[in-house]
Amino acid sequence: MDIRFSFDSAREALARAKKILAVTHQRPDGDALGSSSAFVNYCLEQGIEVAVYCADPVPEKYSFLAGAEKFTTDTSVFAADHDLCVVFDCGGLNQTGVVDLIASRPARTRLIGFDHHLVNDRYGDINVVDPQASSASEVFYRFLRHINAEISEDIATCLLTGIYYDTTAFSNSATNRSALEAASDLLRRGADANLITERVFRSRPLSSLRLYGTAMARLKHDKRLDIASTALFLSDFEPGKAQEATDDLYNLLGSILDAGVVLVLKEGPGGQVRGSFRAAADVDVSSVAKALGGGGHRKAAGFSVPGKICEGENCWRVE
Repeated sequence: MDIRFSFDSAREALARAKKILAVTHQRPDGDALGSSSAFVNYCLEQGIEVAVYCADPVPEKYSFLAGAEKFTTDTSVFAADHDLCVVFDCGGLNQTGVVDLIASRPARTRLIGFDHHLVNDRYGDINVVDPQASSASEVFYRFLRHINAEISEDIATCLLTGIYYDTTAFSNSATNRSALEAASDLLRRGADANLITERVFRSRPLSSLRLYGTAMARLKHDKRLDIASTALFLSDFEPGKAQEATDDLYNLLGSILDAGVVLVLKEGPGGQVRGSFRAAADVDVSSVAKALGGGGHRKAAGFSVPGKICEGENCWRVE
């Protein structure tokens, strides 16, 4: 594995900290929650005071993670005097939804970023970024191993959740030897794989299944570009279900469609449209997403732009 950073700077910063704020991205997924929950448990086990912020609530299916109850959407948490701010699973601070609050922290409050995205802005004072890792959870796992930290059963379950999620249960291109070795070790340390599988991959509410049907009914395929696309509108969602209902729709379509690239466009409030790419072919969708102000991985990336979703003959587009 090509490590382009030193774990030691992060270890030294954590060793000096007494009060820490952890942050992860909006619309949190399994890796965002797995890595940041593992960090929360690590801090608590070390006797370090820790708060954890996410702009959106933790989806119900991730409530099994130890520490999930400590997440807050209350921005007043930024008013406290923290020694350190640690950001998980974000290629850029814009993904947190609170760039200004992070930027306005006291000068003495250092910033660490644990991430694995190919497109990363290196926004931290200390950047622990490995684009070859399957997930931010794997990056944090490697950090804990490097510093010889005790990995409890709770931490192991959190970290395995992140690795499971970002590899789609070891079925996508993020699955490699490093990810499998990490997962194997976490299982030996007591990670509950059955619980993760049941809660993350098998438990889907009826509202989500109906939405999947709607998305599939609208699928279009541009054979020239080999792009399959579909669209979801605000009127398609039950109140309060917009986030959780699409949590794994993108991966599902990407795994079953015979198309080089899958694009799902999702209407949001305020005239915003969120797009999510999944690629089966040797296409770098992260470069396209970055050009649109987003980011991600070579085969999984997203963006958000102002506009309106419009239907074409062979595709859905934003105008």
